[in-house]
Amino acid sequence: MERFYKKSTADFYTLVFLLLLSILTITLDYKYNQITYIRSIITDLIVYPIDQLSSMPKSLLNDAIRESSNLDELENTIALLKKENMNLKIKLQELASLKDENTRLRKITKQSLTMSKKQTIVKVINNAASPNKRILAIDKGQKHGIFVGQNVIGVNGLVGQIIETNFLSSKVILISEPTHTTPGQINRTGEKVLINGSEDSQKLSINYAKVGIDIKPGDIISTSGIAGRFKSKIPIGKISKVYNNPDRRFSEIDIEPFENIGNMSELILIWDYKPQQEKEKINE
Repeated sequence: MERFYKKSTADFYTLVFLLLLSILTITLDYKYNQITYIRSIITDLIVYPIDQLSSMPKSLLNDAIRESSNLDELENTIALLKKENMNLKIKLQELASLKDENTRLRKITKQSLTMSKKQTIVKVINNAASPNKRILAIDKGQKHGIFVGQNVIGVNGLVGQIIETNFLSSKVILISEPTHTTPGQINRTGEKVLINGSEDSQKLSINYAKVGIDIKPGDIISTSGIAGRFKSKIPIGKISKVYNNPDRRFSEIDIEPFENIGNMSELILIWDYKPQQEKEKINE
């Protein structure tokens, strides 16, 4: 104690005061219940606020972490819902497309019955199956009974004929091919003509029609059945232009085809007619 006194008189008296205060507090707490009330007041006014202040950073940090976790979870949920919504929209578009395709195919089947009692609808898989000719490929072949020379039509008229068959696919030469000739006739007069393709894929022409022939714009052209290549009376198109040049031996006659030849996604193969050359092969 002497050492403490020598070091600092103030520290000594402070120690004595605290010891006496402790003894007094213990005595009062033992003999009187009022000290409990004082302790409660001290706890509420001093200890509790200090405890709250000391724990506030930890609470704020925990709340921030919890909110961040909830935000991440919410963002993941939103992203998942967006993805599901996009998938549903895609499926809805596919359903609408399938519905439209089904309606279109039903219409094709119904309208094509006027030209053939039996037909098969095929899909075009390649609109440019040849580098130098207007030939396209379809998704049916020998497996499905497709044969060379088979007539190919659309909803409104003639498109071409099969020239090559493979096991699962076939090739169709279009009547718009310049080197391809189709025997036809003028419905109004019965005049027989030869129809060729032209440089314009959406235009046909009549070659070797004599000047003065009874053909006029608006006349309908159909297949004649001559040469046994095409079934007769299949619509081809209508006359769009007739030009008679007296200095020339033949007239210039243009035909507007009924079908959008070369730009079709579905075609129709007819079965109630076999070209003459195909019949000859079968008989051999």
